[in-house]
Amino acid sequence: MRMRTMILGLALVVATGLLCQASAQAVAQNANKPAAKKAKPAAKPAEAKPAPAAAAPAAAAGQTMAAKPKPKPKRKPSTAMKGVPNGVPNCIKHLQKMAEKDPLIAYDGHPSEIVNDGLLWNDPKSHCSVASDAAMKQKVVQLANAWRAKDASTVRSLLADLASSGGSN
Repeated sequence: MRMRTMILGLALVVATGLLCQASAQAVAQNANKPAAKKAKPAAKPAEAKPAPAAAAPAAAAGQTMAAKPKPKPKRKPSTAMKGVPNGVPNCIKHLQKMAEKDPLIAYDGHPSEIVNDGLLWNDPKSHCSVASDAAMKQKVVQLANAWRAKDASTVRSLLADLASSGGSN
């Protein structure tokens, strides 16, 4: 019990000391700041005096002046391909464009969006669904598997086959 009381007392002393030190620093910082100027009645702009040269070193020494906030940088438009094109031929052309790059880009990004949310999506609102054609659907599944396996030659040949068989509808 005595030990617990001693630890609590020591913590109280340390906290009080830190609080006194922090408040002393705050008072010292406020003492260094110039007092707020009272508004003068109608001063003419021609009578305004330039700031003395001694003010510049004082500002560099730590005094803060009312600086303008930095403007936020504008977002640059992304060059990444987004969305699913309209029509099966456009979807296949888009996939061919992505498959041209060496090394083959990852399937989990935009290619999977076109395949899963476009070509294999079984919905009348789909932009480029081939779900009604079983042969094309099987080729698209093979394409997705080859793309996941990073087999570029198989991906390109399947895309060329899809473009020639049903992509030109």
